[in-house]
Amino acid sequence: MNRALSPIREKIVPHRCRYQITIVLVGWMFAGPAYVCAETVYVQAKTAQLRSGKTSLDSVVANVKYGEALDVVRRDGNWIEVKTSAGAGGWIFSNKTSSSKPSGSNDTLARLGQSMRGGDASATTASAGARGLDKTSEGYADRAGISQRDRDAVDRMNAYQIPDQDVEEFLREGALGEYAK
Repeated sequence: MNRALSPIREKIVPHRCRYQITIVLVGWMFAGPAYVCAETVYVQAKTAQLRSGKTSLDSVVANVKYGEALDVVRRDGNWIEVKTSAGAGGWIFSNKTSSSKPSGSNDTLARLGQSMRGGDASATTASAGARGLDKTSEGYADRAGISQRDRDAVDRMNAYQIPDQDVEEFLREGALGEYAK
């Protein structure tokens, strides 16, 4: 009797496998793209705002911080609809974001300082060194022949601070960045 059922089993088992494979493939078609197409961007601006719409005139729904990860919902021109880890959703101007996570608040300045000092300094020390704030950078300036007048000019530039409100007003009045029409 066992031999009589054998051909039937051979036909049923492959059919069951095909059915299971079909279910897995159909499930992947619906769930897979969400995982494959998920995109994260990171805030690259010192300050940025999520807005309810795609213009700088739309209300602010949330403030986001430098380095914060944002999940992309969709893109429309220069605007990106995003969602924060806290669940806040809104639009952000694309030049305020980057696809790579920033490594520090003064990363460019730190790399400059490290290159000037031979790469043996921490990012914080190197950043300070690039600004001329320690004896090591003064030694470099002496060896490189940088005049005191030029060092003083750099120190004055570094000391000058522009309030965020002034920068925002400048962008708005000049129709620049997210205020571009």
